[in-house]
Amino acid sequence: MDLIEEKVKEFKKWYHQQLTYHQKGIECFSNIIENIEKVDQVLFRIKSCDECIKKFKIKYLPYLDSDSSFKIQDYITDLIGVRAVCYYSDDLVSVKRKLKKHFRVVETTDKTSLLEKTENQFGYKGLHLQLKLKKKRGADKNIEDYSSLVFELQIRTVIQDAWSILDHKIKYKKSIPHNLKRRINRLSALFEIADEEFLSIKKEILQEEKIIYDRLRKKRSLDTNLALDVFRFLYIAKKHFPDYKFIEYKVDNFVQEILIHKSDFTESGLELAIAKYLHFSNKIEKAGNQTLNPYTKIRYCLYRYDRKLFENILSSYQKEVINDYL
Repeated sequence: MDLIEEKVKEFKKWYHQQLTYHQKGIECFSNIIENIEKVDQVLFRIKSCDECIKKFKIKYLPYLDSDSSFKIQDYITDLIGVRAVCYYSDDLVSVKRKLKKHFRVVETTDKTSLLEKTENQFGYKGLHLQLKLKKKRGADKNIEDYSSLVFELQIRTVIQDAWSILDHKIKYKKSIPHNLKRRINRLSALFEIADEEFLSIKKEILQEEKIIYDRLRKKRSLDTNLALDVFRFLYIAKKHFPDYKFIEYKVDNFVQEILIHKSDFTESGLELAIAKYLHFSNKIEKAGNQTLNPYTKIRYCLYRYDRKLFENILSSYQKEVINDYL
C-alpha cells in the first residue's frame, strides 16, 4: 500500500468515527445561528467522505512533499458547512457582528469585496467565515463539547443564494464560447442589480415611514393634490388610531380598495371623512357592544362621507347595520 492509499484509509476511518460527533456539532451551531436576528434560513451539511478525498487530491496533494506526517482532515476546512440566508445585503454585516457573541472568527473571506474590485466580472457574492465556538464560563456542557470544532459559515442574501445554486447547475463557465460567457455575465449582473435594488427599495420605504412620523410630530399640513398611497394613508390613520398596529399588506390592500372607488382620492379627503364621521363609527361600535378595527371604522366613515362614491366599500351586512343609524 503506497503512502496516499494509507492516508486515504486513515482519513476514512477518522471520518466515520467522528461522523456522529460532527452531526451533533453542526446541529448545535445551526441552532445558535438561526436565533440571530436578520437570519431568515439556516442550512447545513457535512461534506461526504468521497468529496473530501477528491478535494484533497486536486487542491492540496500536488503541492505536498513526500512527508508521511500529514493528515487529510487537516486540509478540509469546509468539512462542516453552514449557510445562513438573509433578505438584504446590509444584513450580512449585522449578522457577522452578532455572531461574535457566540463564535470566534478564525478566518474571513469576503467574496463580495473581492468581486467588486474587478471591473468586468460578475458572479457569486457572500461572506465566508471560519468559526469556532467561544469558550464561556458557565456555558452549557452540551455546547462546550463542540468548542474544538472549526466550521465554515457562508452568509448570503436570498438572491446571492439563488444565484449560487443556479450557477452550480451551469456545467461549463470558463473555457466556453464568448457569447455564452457574455450571457452568463449578463445574467449574473441582473442578480447583482436585483440585490442592490431590493436594498435600495427597503431603505426608501423606511425613509417614507420616517417621514410619516415626522409629519405627525410636526403637524404638517395635508396634501390636497396627490392621490392616496400607503404612506399618505398611514399618516392620516395614525393620527386617529395611534395605538393600532397597522400590518403592511393589509394597509396596501385597503388603499387599493379605496383607489378602485376613486383613483384620485387624496389624504385630505380621507382626513375629512374620518374627522367628520369617526364619531358615527364609534356610535355603531358602542351600540353593538363590539370592538371594530380601524379598517371597518374607516369604511363606515367613507360610506357616510360619500354614499354614492363608496357604495360598495361596505358588505351587505355592514350596510344593514349602518342604515339603522342613518
